[in-house]
Amino acid sequence: MLKMSHESDDGRTEPPLTIREKGKLRRRNRIKEAARIVFREMGYEAATTREIAERAEVSQGTLFAYASTKSELLFMIVNDDIALQKLREFSDWPPETRLMYMLMHFSIRTFQYWARDPEISRQARVEVSAVLLGRYSGPEALKFAAGKPHRIEMLTDAIRQRQAAGRLRADIKPDLVAELWWCIYNQHLRNWLNTNKMNLRQGMERLHELYQLAFEGFAIDPLELVSDISLSSDLDQLT
Repeated sequence: MLKMSHESDDGRTEPPLTIREKGKLRRRNRIKEAARIVFREMGYEAATTREIAERAEVSQGTLFAYASTKSELLFMIVNDDIALQKLREFSDWPPETRLMYMLMHFSIRTFQYWARDPEISRQARVEVSAVLLGRYSGPEALKFAAGKPHRIEMLTDAIRQRQAAGRLRADIKPDLVAELWWCIYNQHLRNWLNTNKMNLRQGMERLHELYQLAFEGFAIDPLELVSDISLSSDLDQLT
């Protein structure tokens, strides 16, 4: 029988799964999707691992073998969803790509995801704060939290490239600019998720204005802060 290889989250080709591994993956997916449904129906706070186990048709002991807490189930959902998005990282863009284009491309794609499931999105942003403060350290939570330093590092390198090309001021530390970007992006995302009606177009227009205001004095080439996305073709698809 021909065994098919599969692709990992980062695009690497992995060896084919064994029958046992396939069974574990099916159970994991069943538990994850049961958690998603229960969180939507009952709300995160009211949801219980007992209810999730019953929906997944597994024992609580089996559920805990895959996720030891309700928070881990939440991050399992989000981590898997983000991996399926295959976001284009800052390091993936060619050096000639404008800074604003990269920032807006990333922002639009991620806001589109967070808008899909507000209950899960809001709670994930709350739970990750506990992780960053050191109050919780499950593997799925740590995987999610690792996204922040990873993206700041990638953006720092991208900014450094553009400084070397003379398009951005060289007298400003690139890691500070990347940190400033994260603060603006993350706080705006939190504020937007907590609005009564999350309007993607308005959220992106506001974020675009914040980026321009924050980075106005950083660009030598004014075109660096112009986004070819222009909030048109991508945002026309948003409601």
